[in-house]
Amino acid sequence: MRIRGVAVLLVAVLVGAACGNASNGKSESTTTPGATVAQKINPADLKVKHPISETGVTDSEIRTTVIASVSNPLGGNYGALADGINAYFAMVNSTGGIYGRQLKVVKVRDDAVGNNNTQAQAALAQDNSFAVFIAALLFTGANTLASQNVPTFGWNINAEWAGHDTFFPNEAALCFTCALPTGPWLAKQIGATKVGVLAYTVQQSADCEKGVEASFKKFPTAQLVFRDKSLSFGVTDLSAQVAQMKQKGVQLVLTCMDLNGVFTLAKEMKTQNLKAVQELPNGYDQAFMKANGSYFEGSYVAPQFTAFEHRPQPETMKLFLKWVKQTNKKVSELTMQGWIAADQFVTGLKLAGPDFNRAKVVAALNAEKHYTAGGMLAPIDWTVGHIDPLKRMNDTSGLDCSNWVKVVNSQFVSQFSQNGKPWTCFTVKSENRSSSAPMALPPTKNYSFVTTGL
Repeated sequence: MRIRGVAVLLVAVLVGAACGNASNGKSESTTTPGATVAQKINPADLKVKHPISETGVTDSEIRTTVIASVSNPLGGNYGALADGINAYFAMVNSTGGIYGRQLKVVKVRDDAVGNNNTQAQAALAQDNSFAVFIAALLFTGANTLASQNVPTFGWNINAEWAGHDTFFPNEAALCFTCALPTGPWLAKQIGATKVGVLAYTVQQSADCEKGVEASFKKFPTAQLVFRDKSLSFGVTDLSAQVAQMKQKGVQLVLTCMDLNGVFTLAKEMKTQNLKAVQELPNGYDQAFMKANGSYFEGSYVAPQFTAFEHRPQPETMKLFLKWVKQTNKKVSELTMQGWIAADQFVTGLKLAGPDFNRAKVVAALNAEKHYTAGGMLAPIDWTVGHIDPLKRMNDTSGLDCSNWVKVVNSQFVSQFSQNGKPWTCFTVKSENRSSSAPMALPPTKNYSFVTTGL
C-alpha cells in the first residue's frame, strides 16, 4: 500500500500524449503464515523429472522472456532486471536446475517505453516461454499477458499490475491516493512541522499528490503548507517554487517526480539555501548518489526491498551479492528486483511440484500469505495482494511497511532499524482505511522478515 511508481508518472507526456520496537533480536513474522515455503517442499521432488507438455518447457529447459524499458528517456537501467534474473538462475542451475531442467532467459526484449504491448505480443508468438518478467515504464502489455494466463513477474511501478491473479511483482497492488502513515511518520521522526509537495501535470502524479494531502489530513503530524501540481515534465526552473517553500518555512519536501526532477529541485534548494529534507521516491541509486550526494545530504529513501546497507544482512542478500559477482554483473536496485522476481518464479515452481504447469504455479503462489523473498521484502499476502488496496478492506495483515536509508556524505546509511530489524511497520486496521477522519499515527513495530525464506 506504499505509494510507488513515480518513474512512470511522466511517461504519458512522452508517449501517448506524445502519461515500534521489538523486544529481542529474534526474527518475527507479522502474520500467522502456517507452514513456511521450505516446509511445504520435499527436496527430493526437485530432482524428479516428469514429461511436461506446457508452453516454454522442453526436455532440458524452462524458458522465460524479459521485457524491459532498456531504452528510456530517464536514463534508468531497467535492463538490469535481466542481470538479477540470470544471477538467480545461475545459482539454481549450478546444482542441476529444477525438475531435471535448466532455467533460461531466452530473450531480453527492449520495449523502448512505447512498445511494451508489441513486445508482449511478440514474446507470446515467438519465444516459446513459460513465464515473462517485466520492468517497464509503461506496462501496456498487461492485458495481453493476462489474457493468455502467462505467469508474470517483475518490478511493480505500474498500476497495471493490479487486478490480475497471474501477476506476481515485488509488492502487492499499488495505491496512489491512499492516506498512509509513512510520510507523516517521517515528518514526526525528523521534527518537521511544515511540509511541501510537488507533482507533475500527469494524472498519476496528481493522484500521488492527492495521496500526500490525504495522508497529512488523516495523520496531522505536520502542516502541508506548500503544494504545486502544475509542473511539466522536464522542468528546468524551480526557483519560484523553492522561494515560496523557503518563505513558508518548509522543512520536509515530498515529490511525485522522477529522479531528474528531484535533482533539479535539489540544486535549486542548495542555491537558495533552503535547508529542508527531501524524501526521494526514486533515489535509491548508489552511483548517482556518489556523484551528486552533496545536493541531497540528509535526504531519506525507502527502498522496496531490504536495503543493502542494513546490518546484519539476510542470508538471501549474501547469496545475491555472491552470484551477481560470479556472473560479472553490477549490484543495483534493478538487479535486486530481478533476483526477487526470479526467486518468486522459482518458489512457484517448487510449490507446484514435478508435474508443474502454468496453472499450478499460479495457483500455488496465490495460496501464499507470507511471501518475503527470503527476507528481502515485507510480507506479501497473495490471497488478497492483487486487489486494489482501496477495495481491500478484508486484508487481515493490516500492515504498511518501509525500510529506510539516509544520505550521509554521498552514501546511504541505515536508519530507524531496531535491533537489526530494518522494517518499520505500521498497524493499519481495515476500519481505519476507509475513514478520512484525522487520527493519531498507528503503532509501529520493527521486523526482519527472514522466517519464510527458502
